[in-house]
Amino acid sequence: MSARAVQMSDRQGAKQMKAPISVRLSAVLLTPLILMLAVGWPAIAAAGQRQKATAVKLAELNEVGDEIPIGKNRTDEACRLRLVQERGARAAGDANRYQRYNLFCEGWTQPSGEIRRFRARKEMPPARLVSESGWQKDFVERLDCSETEATSLRDGTPAAFRQCTSQEGGWPVVVAAATAGARSYTLETLPTNFGLLETAYEVLEGKRGVESSGGATGEVSAAIRRAEALVGATGKLIGVQDIGSLDTLTRLGNSQTWAGNYRSAEASFRRALEIQERLLGRDAPSSGYALTSLAHSVSLQGRLQEADQLFARAEPLVQKTLTGDYPVHLTYRSEHETMRGNYEEAVRLGRGAAEIRLQRYGRSAAVAHSLERVAKALEALGRLDEAAQVTLEGLQNLEGFKASNWDFRLWFRGNMHRDLGRIRLKQRRFAEAREELDAALKLFEPLFGETVRVAEALEILGQVDAAEGNPTKALETFRRAAAIRLQDPVARDRARVGAVVPYLGALTAAAEADPAQRDSLAAEAFAAAQIPRGGEAAKALNAMAARVASADPALRTLTRDFQDAQRQRERLHMLLGAETLKPAEERDANREERLKQQVRQAEERMTQLERRLQAEAPRYMRLTAARPVPVADLAPLFRPTEALLLLLPTPEATFVFLVRDGKVHLHQTTVGGRTIREKVKALRATLDLGDGAPQAFDLAAAHALYQTLLAPLAHHLTGVTHLLVVSAGPLQSLPLGLLVTKPSVAAAEGDYRSTPWLARDVAVSVLPSVGALAELRAVATRSVAPQPFLGFGDPVFAGQRGSTRALQDALNVCRLDGGMDLDLLRGLPRLRETAQELTQIAQALGAPPESSVVLGTAATKPKVTSTDLSQYRVLAFATHGLLPGELRCQAEPALALTPPATPSPADNGLLDASDIAQFRLDADWVVLSACNTAGPDGALGGESLSGLARAFFYAGARTLLVSHWAVASRPTVALTTGLFAQAAQIPALGRAEALRRSQLTLADTTATSHPVFWAPFVLVGDGG
Repeated sequence: MSARAVQMSDRQGAKQMKAPISVRLSAVLLTPLILMLAVGWPAIAAAGQRQKATAVKLAELNEVGDEIPIGKNRTDEACRLRLVQERGARAAGDANRYQRYNLFCEGWTQPSGEIRRFRARKEMPPARLVSESGWQKDFVERLDCSETEATSLRDGTPAAFRQCTSQEGGWPVVVAAATAGARSYTLETLPTNFGLLETAYEVLEGKRGVESSGGATGEVSAAIRRAEALVGATGKLIGVQDIGSLDTLTRLGNSQTWAGNYRSAEASFRRALEIQERLLGRDAPSSGYALTSLAHSVSLQGRLQEADQLFARAEPLVQKTLTGDYPVHLTYRSEHETMRGNYEEAVRLGRGAAEIRLQRYGRSAAVAHSLERVAKALEALGRLDEAAQVTLEGLQNLEGFKASNWDFRLWFRGNMHRDLGRIRLKQRRFAEAREELDAALKLFEPLFGETVRVAEALEILGQVDAAEGNPTKALETFRRAAAIRLQDPVARDRARVGAVVPYLGALTAAAEADPAQRDSLAAEAFAAAQIPRGGEAAKALNAMAARVASADPALRTLTRDFQDAQRQRERLHMLLGAETLKPAEERDANREERLKQQVRQAEERMTQLERRLQAEAPRYMRLTAARPVPVADLAPLFRPTEALLLLLPTPEATFVFLVRDGKVHLHQTTVGGRTIREKVKALRATLDLGDGAPQAFDLAAAHALYQTLLAPLAHHLTGVTHLLVVSAGPLQSLPLGLLVTKPSVAAAEGDYRSTPWLARDVAVSVLPSVGALAELRAVATRSVAPQPFLGFGDPVFAGQRGSTRALQDALNVCRLDGGMDLDLLRGLPRLRETAQELTQIAQALGAPPESSVVLGTAATKPKVTSTDLSQYRVLAFATHGLLPGELRCQAEPALALTPPATPSPADNGLLDASDIAQFRLDADWVVLSACNTAGPDGALGGESLSGLARAFFYAGARTLLVSHWAVASRPTVALTTGLFAQAAQIPALGRAEALRRSQLTLADTTATSHPVFWAPFVLVGDGG
């Protein structure tokens, strides 16, 4: 969803291509993206020394396209001079002949300088050429220039010089003019190349030759000395490779955004921003576009608070530029506000951007770019007629100026047809919806192949099929979309619940309509329900994958190769799509065939690399590319008394799957995710000790939730003693054991001993995914670690016990790059009671507390990471878990440890999921006894816990014991010590059953019968 290409083409269109230099250099000198390191300014040659060279005849530059080597520039990049345009008589020496030459230097395929040669006119001396000529009118649209200065070229020819800065990129640029006899010359380039243009001038004037190696240099002129002054003799100078790599990053980031690969786009824009800030400074206005693009890619991944910060940094910068960066910024912010739910603000921002662009460019793709954001916000507001009208207006703005930026225009047209198809579906204008979606697919399929854009359009088209009363066709369409979601890495990474809801609804309806197909359709729905990757869990997985890969050189190489192949495929599809969708008279059949072959090769390369990753790094692939597990593959893993429960809340309904004896039993409730969230939050509110006294637990609400979720399938649970649960959304923040199976009331004085808790009937294990069961049971052996226990607890925090303010601040802060204000970390509430808890667990497991319990100032991140944790069968972390429902900009959940005096890369006080994933564990249990999966504001963070669990499993843990809320000290010690005592006394007892028995001991005691005391802990992993 980048607009830079649109912005450039619109500017060109508004000028009707009258100034080719502006088109060329605005893409060359002025592009606001770079990659390579800036290099210093080496001296070209000592003053007065001149290299002897073989004369070059002008005939060697007589035809357009001819080129000669011209030397190396000040950053040691070899360059060539190419004739690119000529007018007038061809006779050599004819003063009426007009010629334009471009300078091409290694490191980039685009020109990085220009020299024009034309008949001199007395009324246009050099000073006027740089200040009031047609050429000057062209470059002032792109450059901010100082006043004209008098200077001279290397051979003494008088010249005029202007010091400039590009409006797009902020790079220093030199413009100059000189007249030699009957000819005038104009020069425009980076300071690094100015000497080469002087050499070109001397060659064209016949005053010098050039060696075949292109090594001509010469004495330094007054003009060169003035160019040096732009940066200082030892200052930074931007090389051609810098700008060339920067242009590559822009195109790459844009292409990745268009293809829906937002994570890779973020990486591209981060690299660009780092280099731009390093060369031009953090506050350079030209950095605004890179910041805005980065903010956009971050926002599209759902990290809204981080995007807020980036947008805020970008705004004052883009407002200072004279280019189209500010309306781009407004457009991206409009989309950002739509994601926030601030739809009216999104409409205001989008309309403001469209108005600025309309005034600047007239009807253009840039206007369409902004209008699309307006339409999305209007659609979200339910103003469908307005949304449709604005989308049609946007499509009209895409007409015209079709000769450039085919990739952007075709992708964006596809987007708008898709959006209009979705709007028409909501308006129940199905025939029009189908027409629009077909138009989108005709654009997306050649541009992107079978990737996420195609899947998204198909998912809407399937809804049209279903609405038109064609369930068979709808299922075919949904199945094709699901296949793309499973096969394409980007589509798989971006799969969310909303993507599969219509598919699940169609399968459920088909199963009810055809009892003979019920089992197979329920099994298909079970597989489809495993496709979505929750937002927070997906972010944690992405961050962990990056850190895990970077820590292993071999894995790093493989994953980088795979990502490069993926990017290459995206780029080739864009090129192929742009070619195949051109008008017939502009298509190149040979180029199309060549691109098709390259696309096939890139896809084969991706397949080969994925297979290598699966073979050489199976744990990594399970972490990053989990696929649905068919029910047939699960059947052999179950014991007769076990069943698996998959709970998937969606906006309009909740799907409940119970897998037992090789069959899937499916139930669709009419209670949607929002209602489920409110019910869970209400129950969690009664599980807060507050001043130490428990609140009355809402037994009726706990029973109603049981009725909604489990009662319809309860008859299939007969004989089940161990229930493995995979939850999503708000249900990940509630232990199912405290659901009430029958109508019940508490006895007097808060006595809940007679309550029919679900925990009385079954032991419950929680799994982060269905696939985790297969993974865990594949390595279902007991630990052989020699030491029984190691615990870390009571980190040194300064906050008061029970205080939630500091914890709330810590959860809300945007922790860029894993960092956090140490004052916030120090302000967390102290957990002194955890010292006793860990000591008693150590004693119960037969471990000496003095060597197996690490407390206070010793409980630091370096202490954890430097310890060989593979030596311990049980590990415990009794500290705050930062697991908010929305992790703000921090992509990973984390455990808080004693903060350092000064932060460093090795110690920022946070043990992140990716830190954990790099451990090597052999632990039967990992205990997290102070993690609260609801923040002080009631936000639910169970989904974040899933990311933490995956990290521990990846590291080698078999089971996690996690608390869902702040626990009372004495009951917790009784519960955990009782649990480990049970496990030690009866080795064959399942872990989940050991936990259940310890819980029921507390639940059957009057003083601890309230679920706040016995229910906080859940077992995550295979508790069988």
